[in-house]
Amino acid sequence: MYTRESNEHQYSFTHDWFVVPDLDENHELIKIAKAIDWTSLSDKLAQFYCPGNGRPTKPARAKVGLLILKHLYHFPDADLVDMLKRDIYAQYLCDISLKEAKDFINPSTLSKFRKQIGLEGVKLIEQEVLRSLERVKLLKGRKLICDTTVIPSNIAYPTDISLLEKIRQRTVRYLDEARQFGGRHFRTYKRIAKKAYIQYQKIRHHTIQSRRRTQKKLLQFSRRNVSQLKEVVKEISQAAGTFLENSKEKFLKETKAFLDTVSSIITQQEDIYKGLEVKERIVSIHKPHIRPMVRGKYPVEVEFGPKVLLSQKNGFLFLDDLQFNNISDVYLLDTALQRYAERFGNLPTQLTADRGFWSSENYTLAQEYGVSKIAIENKGKSSYLKGKPFARRLRRLRCQIEASISLAKRKFGLDRIRYSIEQGEEIWVRLSLIAMNLKTATGYG
Repeated sequence: MYTRESNEHQYSFTHDWFVVPDLDENHELIKIAKAIDWTSLSDKLAQFYCPGNGRPTKPARAKVGLLILKHLYHFPDADLVDMLKRDIYAQYLCDISLKEAKDFINPSTLSKFRKQIGLEGVKLIEQEVLRSLERVKLLKGRKLICDTTVIPSNIAYPTDISLLEKIRQRTVRYLDEARQFGGRHFRTYKRIAKKAYIQYQKIRHHTIQSRRRTQKKLLQFSRRNVSQLKEVVKEISQAAGTFLENSKEKFLKETKAFLDTVSSIITQQEDIYKGLEVKERIVSIHKPHIRPMVRGKYPVEVEFGPKVLLSQKNGFLFLDDLQFNNISDVYLLDTALQRYAERFGNLPTQLTADRGFWSSENYTLAQEYGVSKIAIENKGKSSYLKGKPFARRLRRLRCQIEASISLAKRKFGLDRIRYSIEQGEEIWVRLSLIAMNLKTATGYG
């Protein structure tokens, strides 16, 4: 039977809208909220703030809770604040009432909070989560499973021509901005350079000759514009102070950092054009520390982002090391064992990893650390594991970390790093693993 809409919308205090909701105690956010010692965490994060001066800050529990929600559900900061207004379980996690949630926090506060606590603060959050896992005795045994993977950074796929075009565009923009500080006007050839780049982009398939011809043109334009910007920066630095002194200082700081990076890129591009080998190749203007990682794996042979060393215990993933160079796995086993000892206060008795970690030196090293059962596939036809009863069990155990890494990339944001703050790559990885471990601890992993 169809029910007509009532004309009466005057709610009384006995209406369901005003009744305290009956929360589901088995909800993952309720379990996460009860697992963490928020008082202890708040006391630790207090060191990043002045105890006496300034306005009172938002509670640490609310901001940490929002960071967990961000990496748990892949929400941008603005959507995260909207979720806090309408989701009662999110309010419970952040310890915020329905009335407070209406205009409790601005999205920019979360960005400032991440910069405020930095990597050191994120490590404190990670330690508190680890303590909560140990309190409920979810970390048992002394087994170490380790593996490496590359986590892509949030940059466009770099090509030599697109990189030179980005340098040229940004240099021209700085030259235009320099005029307000008394900078000279130069002929930048920006329309001719833009036309050359667009003509190249319109062609779907390029010959080697056309690619080299365009690369040479853009290299000349970029080199000329960078040289002009260097002259302008030198003139502005020597000029007397202006009424835009603060803006001038900011401009000089930005352009000097930019020139340091692009000078190296142009030198590298000149060597590439000449056919010379280039080491420590820069592939991004905004993130010059990113290096190409040649992994040779399907479907992407070359990735652009940090290489991370991950270890697993009882289904929980932990970050042991983060490198921007494609260091061989052979040199990372010692780091994995040391991080295990620092994290859990003892050394593992069982160790398993893929054949990338194998070397006779690593086998001896693991024995010196007291590892009695070592299952690292050696390179070659004959296996030292043949006939050992624990080998097959540890081989199957090693497959777990492959599945966990895949889950982390598909569900918890390790498919792409999206923080651009200082040490943002490691902050992103650690927060993603914190969210993943909390979800695993609630039984939803």
